[in-house]
Amino acid sequence: MAEATASTPRNSVPHTAFVLGGGGMLGGYQVGMLRALLEHHITPDLIIGTSVGSIQGAILAADPTPAVVRALTSFWQDALTHKVMGVPVRALLANLVRLRPALATQDALREVLIRHIGAHTRIEDLAVPFQCVAASIERSTARYFDYGPVVPALLASSCIPGLWRPLRISAEHYIDGGVVETVPLTRAVSFGASEIYVLRLRQRELALTPPRLPWQLGQTVFEVSRRHRLGQVINMRPAGVTVHLLPTGEDLLEPPDTGLHTTLAQQLEVFDRRVRAGYESTVAYLEATEERKTATIRSRTLTRRSRRVRDASPSASPLVRAKLTRFFDLFDLDGDQRVTDREYARAADRICAAFGVAPESGTGARVHGAFTDFWAGLCREAGVADCVELDRDRYVAALARLTTDTAGYERNVLPAIAAILAAADQDRDAVLNVDELRALLTALRVDTADIHAVSLRLDTNNDGVLSLDELDEAFCDYFTSDEPGAPGNLLFGAAH
Repeated sequence: MAEATASTPRNSVPHTAFVLGGGGMLGGYQVGMLRALLEHHITPDLIIGTSVGSIQGAILAADPTPAVVRALTSFWQDALTHKVMGVPVRALLANLVRLRPALATQDALREVLIRHIGAHTRIEDLAVPFQCVAASIERSTARYFDYGPVVPALLASSCIPGLWRPLRISAEHYIDGGVVETVPLTRAVSFGASEIYVLRLRQRELALTPPRLPWQLGQTVFEVSRRHRLGQVINMRPAGVTVHLLPTGEDLLEPPDTGLHTTLAQQLEVFDRRVRAGYESTVAYLEATEERKTATIRSRTLTRRSRRVRDASPSASPLVRAKLTRFFDLFDLDGDQRVTDREYARAADRICAAFGVAPESGTGARVHGAFTDFWAGLCREAGVADCVELDRDRYVAALARLTTDTAGYERNVLPAIAAILAAADQDRDAVLNVDELRALLTALRVDTADIHAVSLRLDTNNDGVLSLDELDEAFCDYFTSDEPGAPGNLLFGAAH
């Protein structure tokens, strides 16, 4: 156990916070992510964890140096060897006879924690300020532990419902903190952290489908609630707070791995692979240039839209044609009922200038390249190769053909939209706040007097910001939906 240091006074405002989410056996990814951060000399002033993240966060708080990777590896070897999440037959039978709401006991985990953290260690003894969260049954809310014995707090935070019985501390009973805070990001924001590294597990979550059997309904309801809350937590943060959503590298391990292996050797091998994946993916994130991060956002946007746009209408309705005419007006700068290739290029210039993007930068080049390709697609659809101008009717007709054909939409329209959104996302956090949205629409010559009301409509999951996914969906609605009430219709003002 490392001695407490005076590097960060307990009552000072932290600058850098590490937030470690829950995920049970997936914790190996976090070990690799922590190794990458520490090797890049990124250290925390505050550590907040939930569930398995609370355990790893406490071990990190005791020794916030690269040497902690060995301590975390030792913990996992001990935990896997002693099957802390196993269900011994004797314990199962005892709980059934006594009608206890659990399959096993936390005894094995308690013993492992004592060996690696110390039976008498207190949260105040740790080298870095540390907190962990558990769910209080009596109060039906989150409880953050920031003082007192470490081991009971960790047992409460990681008390998996159903596997272990609720843990009593004083007069209250606690269950896994992941029930109320899968990723306790808002706690770090509340304490004033301005640079937050989120080590979230379960990033490659399977798509939910409607339950077919009665006993599947409870799990589905829990997952919908958990994922919605996670999205809100990740996005709801004030201006000036930078949040790094570190990748786990789960996509590097194929096929998907549940960690349910029959032998200790297999479990240790899976742990090692997860550590490597978490390390490699986080190193790639930390060393990526802003252009590469922007490209990743653009790629993700393209992938999401390609899954949704396949239900687009085969032909443009009168409402869609009216919206496309309004879109034409945004580029007809002199009002002569014609749009030229120069006016298209000037639109790209306005977007780059609005967000301080240099035309020669990677992002600037993508915006201009996407607009050039968009214009070329319109010319082809209009039957005029390398045209320099299109009148209103030919423009709208060509755009209608592009946007009502799935392949054309994805090939010609979506790349331009994705490039615009990437430029607008100045802090590269995959969301746009109201100011960024206002700047974007202003650059597109849209009246932003009602921008707040528009942003509320577009914020379909009510998390306070607009994710690129939400904006991507709104743009698609604008070009393809014949529903008069679709929020995306508001993007470019009233259609004529």
